[in-house]
Amino acid sequence: MKKSAMILINPSSGKERAAEFEDRIRKVIGEDYEYLEVRHTKGKWDATRYAKEAGEKGFQIVVALGGDGTVNETVNGLAGFDDPPVLGVVPMGTVNDLARALKIPQDPEDAIDLLKDGYIRRIDVAKANDRYYTNTLAIGKIPSAVHNVDSDEKSKLGPLAYFIASARVLAKDASFGVSLSMDDGNWEGDIEVLAAGLLDTIGGFREILPKVHMGDGMLNILVFRKLDIMEAIKISPSVLMGNLEDNDNVDYFRSRRLQISVSEGTYIESDVDGEKGPDLPLDIEVLPGKLRVITGLMED
Repeated sequence: MKKSAMILINPSSGKERAAEFEDRIRKVIGEDYEYLEVRHTKGKWDATRYAKEAGEKGFQIVVALGGDGTVNETVNGLAGFDDPPVLGVVPMGTVNDLARALKIPQDPEDAIDLLKDGYIRRIDVAKANDRYYTNTLAIGKIPSAVHNVDSDEKSKLGPLAYFIASARVLAKDASFGVSLSMDDGNWEGDIEVLAAGLLDTIGGFREILPKVHMGDGMLNILVFRKLDIMEAIKISPSVLMGNLEDNDNVDYFRSRRLQISVSEGTYIESDVDGEKGPDLPLDIEVLPGKLRVITGLMED
């Protein structure tokens, strides 16, 4: 049977330069794979549909060339299989959280070379209701503002677009009551932001949580009870120094499973890897080592 690879390209990524790398990626991947299929995404969930098709046809590898949203869509097409194809990532987005955490070069040319020379490493995947993710699920005023940033703003401003969107909502009081059910107990209270992630990076900030060990099968849960402009300024040193969990206004938990509920009639949406996710209530579980990814990191 011929070794086969599917390459998914989001033409709008990288300030609409993503398609320029098609010939390069064909050449590098073509050295090891006899059959190549290239798909250009045109709309929402195209990457999910194509990646699922690759899994059904028994492709050995699926490469996603695009930003965090394209990667998340691809993961959602692969994670439903017992033995999914290997995932390759060529980052061309605004933040590229997963690529940064896995030491995948931010330069597309170098990332393409890594597809041939990198290490294959298993990573955890989380499932929130029926949606998979590899980095962070968040709820609250900042996540809602961030996933409403349109593609034109992201192309023009890069990460600054997310910063501006967040700053606009910090002055607003948008707290709401939640109930959390975790492995070791329950928690209830009023919050403004919650993040449940698998990596030590959120929104491009690395090593926020030094206790995180990639692939340990655990969710890292940050609860911000209050997050206005003054509080954001106050916690900035903690973010930079990697001791955010020690902040008095932040509660930090670790759990393999997390259920989040709100009072009846309260509408709260989630943000998953930078894109709109499922609405609450949420049932989140970790699927340890679910995907194999080509990375710049050797297995521990």
